[in-house]
Amino acid sequence: MGGGMGSSGGWICGGCNGSGKGSDGGHGRGWGFHEGNDHGRDRTDAYYQNMIEANPSDALLLGNYAKFLKEVCGEYPKAMEYLQRAILANPDDGHNLSLYAELIWQTEKDADRAEGYFDQAIKSAPDDSFVIASYAKFLWDTEEDEEDKDCQNKSDHSRTNQTDLFHGTNHHLHLTAASKALPLFLN
Repeated sequence: MGGGMGSSGGWICGGCNGSGKGSDGGHGRGWGFHEGNDHGRDRTDAYYQNMIEANPSDALLLGNYAKFLKEVCGEYPKAMEYLQRAILANPDDGHNLSLYAELIWQTEKDADRAEGYFDQAIKSAPDDSFVIASYAKFLWDTEEDEEDKDCQNKSDHSRTNQTDLFHGTNHHLHLTAASKALPLFLN
């Protein structure tokens, strides 16, 4: 889906690489979504709904719509619903499995369940850089989460200064996440 909040007045750019001009000679504002203007988003949503009604088992279409719902609309529960449908339509689609795992982690913080879907995604698409990068980010995030919990537990049990909070913790946790993901990139 691409795009994000740009520095050009709140527009979400879908590929104009910041030049302000699109390949069609337009304003280069990609999706055409602007803060306070849901018209483009509503049209895109209606387009997806019509396409899905015509092709209810199209895993690519279902997955793309889920990504739109997640990244543009912020509708995580609805995105998860469409990803479930996409996975049922094609259980070997690494992108959809990976995106579903990301959503599980973001919304439920269920590391075991998310890792199960990431494992399926890696098996389905072992050479897919998107899948591998998503899994690496997940590993990094879960270890950061563990670090935060460790630090919180230590601060709850003692009144020490901030430098003492990290005394005795494993400073190499992020290296562990990288070492798990590195073999995936090298294969």
